[in-house]
Formats: sequence, structure tokens, C-alpha cells
Amino acid sequence: MTSYPKGTKSETKQTLRPKKRRFHGNQYVFDVEDDEDMNASSSSRKLADRSIEVIVSPLHYYRIIEFLTVFGALSDILCCKSCKQKVNFEESGHRDLGFKIVVKCVCGYREIQSGPFIRNAYEVNRQIVFVMRLLGIGNEGLNIFCGLMDMCQGLAESAYNSIVEHLYTASTKMFQEITKKAVTEKRNNNAENGRNKTHLKVSGDGSWKKRGFTSLFGLTTLIGYYTGKVIDLIVRSGYCHACTVNKKKYDDDEFLEWYENHKDQCSCNHKGSTGKMEVDSITEMFIRSEEKHGVKYVNYIGDRDSKMFAGILKINPYGDDCPVTKNECVGHVQKRMDSQLRNIKKKEKLGGKNRLTEALIKKLTIFYGLAIRRHVNSVTDIRKAIFATLNHYCSSDESPRHDNCPPGADSWCKWRQAESRNELATYKHEDQVIDNNIEKHLRPIYEKLSTEDLLTRCLGRTQNSNESFNATVWRLNPKHLNSGIKIVELSAYIAAGIFNEGYSSLLMIMQLLGLKIGQQCKMFADNVDNRRVARQDKRHSLSSKEARTTRRMEKMHANELYEEEEGLMYGAEIAD
Repeated sequence: MTSYPKGTKSETKQTLRPKKRRFHGNQYVFDVEDDEDMNASSSSRKLADRSIEVIVSPLHYYRIIEFLTVFGALSDILCCKSCKQKVNFEESGHRDLGFKIVVKCVCGYREIQSGPFIRNAYEVNRQIVFVMRLLGIGNEGLNIFCGLMDMCQGLAESAYNSIVEHLYTASTKMFQEITKKAVTEKRNNNAENGRNKTHLKVSGDGSWKKRGFTSLFGLTTLIGYYTGKVIDLIVRSGYCHACTVNKKKYDDDEFLEWYENHKDQCSCNHKGSTGKMEVDSITEMFIRSEEKHGVKYVNYIGDRDSKMFAGILKINPYGDDCPVTKNECVGHVQKRMDSQLRNIKKKEKLGGKNRLTEALIKKLTIFYGLAIRRHVNSVTDIRKAIFATLNHYCSSDESPRHDNCPPGADSWCKWRQAESRNELATYKHEDQVIDNNIEKHLRPIYEKLSTEDLLTRCLGRTQNSNESFNATVWRLNPKHLNSGIKIVELSAYIAAGIFNEGYSSLLMIMQLLGLKIGQQCKMFADNVDNRRVARQDKRHSLSSKEARTTRRMEKMHANELYEEEEGLMYGAEIAD
């Protein structure tokens, strides 16, 4: 694989920079006829209409000060207007991060609150719990911050849990509002494009708090296909701390008696295996779609990692008159190519230098996925593009097979470039990448993964939005930290708000919590959303995608060369 050009010592600084390569397209032509706005990223479309209104208090803000330095200086320069004597400053009435400033002089004293109150509690306590939860930090981390910053000893557990309850209520209300808006947008989108307003296409996926299918908590999400916004989610829990403790404390009869009073508050809402959480959640969301949103999810985009669609067909939520159809996720179909190439490499021992290498497998897999993604209007064009790559890498001087490669001087195929310059007589293929012995094993895999039925089901469909949302949730609630179902649900609701509406959804939560929103807070939220749109629009461009793919391929190729030179350096029992 070619690398970027290197400069020489005699070259000037200006010439050392590689020339910016003109973009001529990836290995496949990108069809854009049916895409509503190919120049705008998903984030740009989602955040185009941020209609959440908040009240901003321009003079409201917080500062961190060192008490003795500031108030000691004030004590030296101020005097009481009544007794004309020096005033002293003290503090009292500590309530976590809030306190009272006591102003003393000869004629008496006066108390000043360190900040505004919300129902007899300091606002700053709610605000710091909310912000720490956005950072994935719980009460223990909050107390470490407060203690080592010499601010206070942190929040008592009861105070922290009370604030989390308020935050959970506000986040739930916010989530209901933004999903209602997302469904309305989806219905309007269908009407504008001549589709049934109440028949929606959705993509679904599950995620777990712990890897390895032994997790106690699972999250399943439905996202509107055209809007890219979350419209429903469910968090499942197979654990209740109170039940675990009392099972050890009571015998069976006593526990059953206790459980009768506890079952309405029990945090365990799932019985069965961890994998079944995803199936149960999807079926529940399909069943409640008409009652909750007045719509039917008639087209479902999923993967083959679970039996979700089988569960949907089993319950038949909308009757025989409105069956649910399924589409395949391109990303998961692409993974099948990767796994099958690896399996055949291992089974037939096709590995080794100039054979079916790791870099070649990655390259063939990526080009297979690109062929599907970039010809969303024609299964015939997809098949042609898929086999163009295989035939290209199987070509030699004796048997050139470039009929399906794009023609012209701007083609990615060097043989086609030479053809446009009338230089085929002198053109020489590089070493044949895939020889006949390897090709006979690869071609059946390509035939199997390019059937009309399979390609029709995955025309332009992906679960990328679901995967992106899952990553957002676990950033707010890191997998390596323990938490209960309420914190997982809270993180999921907040993540849905950020995913759908950006940081303006956080301002909505703050308003529901009774927190004042200052000018700095509002400006920060707007700036974060604007940077997100600009960043994702840049990453969405074809030239940016091509550059990322090129860098990834070069890294794989370089690592392969190192491994060939060094030999196997890491593996099971390699030291023996």
C-alpha cells in the first residue's frame, strides 16, 4: 500500500508538506438521489430545531473563593454604617455545600445565605449532583471532590438520594417531552414523503452494563430511522438489593410476607437470562406503541445477534392486517464477511505472507460494506461493486478482470487509469494479491453474502444511531462503576435528551429541577451544540470518510509488516 510522500533534507519547509490530494471518490460511486440532505450530518439534522425554551438569569453565576483571603480583606476595609465599627465575617449553618455568612460588629450580627434556596435546601447541592452525574460520578466521587477541594465533607447519603429522586423525576418528564416531539417529527416526515403517518420504520438494539452476557442491567432502545432520534427505551434489571438482603435475613415464609409489601417498589423487573432482556424489552415497546404514541412500528431494522424479531413475530402486535417486516443492518452484514473470511483462513490454512493476511481481510470487509452503503438504489449495482473488488485483487497480467471497475482517469483502479491513457500495452500488474488457490475458497463466501434477498433487506439500513446512543449512555454511567437501576434509567433518559436535542435538553432538566440558568451556562450549552454540529458535518463529508479509511488501512498494513518482521510476539502460551 502506498504511503504519504516523504521529503528530503534539501527540501524547504513548504515543500515538506504533502500536497493536498484531490478527491476523486472512494472505491464506489455514492448514490445520493434519495437522501434528503447528504451535506448535513445526523447531528445537524437533529439539532436544527432546538425549540426548548428556558429562562436565563444573566446575573446568576457561581465562583469558587477562599473564604479567609476574601473576607479577611473585606473585614479590613469595611465598617458598619450604624456603629461605625469594624465588621468581622464568619460562617455557620452548613448544609453540604451551602452555608450562612455571618457579618458581626458591635451592634449585632446579620446572616447571609451563600446561595439561593429550593424548598429549604441550597440550590448548589442539586446543581453539583446533576453535573457530577453527567460526568458519570456518584456520591463517593462527589465527596472526594468536595473533601480534597477543602469545600466540605460532601453530601450525606440521605441528601444525595433525595436529590437523585428529584433529578430522576425531572429527567423522566424531559424524556417524555422529547420522545413525543420525536414521534411528531417522524409522523410529519412520513406525511411529507407520502407515507402512512402512523406506520414508522425503527431500528432497535440492546446493550448491557456488563460484558459477557452476565449483566444485571440491560438497556434496549428504539430509534426513528429517518429522524435518527430516540422514541422509546426500556431498562431491565435482574437485581434488587433489598430482596437480596432480606432473603438472607428471613426464612421463606417470612420473606414472602415481606415481599407482598415490597413488590411495588422492587427494582427487579426481569426474570430470565440476560440475553432475554433485549427480546422482552423490544416486544413490550411494540405492544405499547399505539397506546403511548398512537403509531405502529411496521418496519424493524435489527441484527442477527438475538431473537428479537422472532419475539415480535410471535406476539404479532398489530394483527395479520399489519405485519411487521424486518431489514438487516449493513454493519452486521459486513461483520459476517469478516467472520467468514477469518473462518476459512483458519480452516483451510490460508494465512501467511502474500496470502489471506489480516490487512487483506480488513480491506475486503470494508470494501464489501462500502459497496452496500453506496448503492442504496440497486441490488444489481451492489453485486457489481462487491465482485469488482474481488475480481480486481484476483487479476494478473495473464488474466485481467477489471470489467466492473469504474472506468476513466479518475478511477481507483490503476488498470482503468492506464486504459484511459492508452498504456495497457506497457501496464504491469503488481504481484497477484489473491491467487487461484485462495480465490476458490473466497468466491463461495461472496456468492453467499450477495444474494438478492439479503442485499434487498439491508439497502441503506444501519443501526449506527443505536450504537452511538449506547456509547452515550455508558459515558454517563461507566460500566466499571456499580450502580442501581434508577441510575441506569437516569443516565439513559439524560443521554436520550442529549442525543435528540443536544445540551438544550440539560437546560430543560435544570429548569424542571428549579435551578436558575445563568448566562454562562446557556452560552456553554449553545457552544457545545454548535461544535457538535460543525464537527459531525466535517466528519460526514466524503473526503473525511475517505481519509479515515485510508489512515486505518495504512495502520493495519504497517502493523502487518512489523509482525512479519518480528514474528509472533503475543499469544496464548507463547512463552512455552
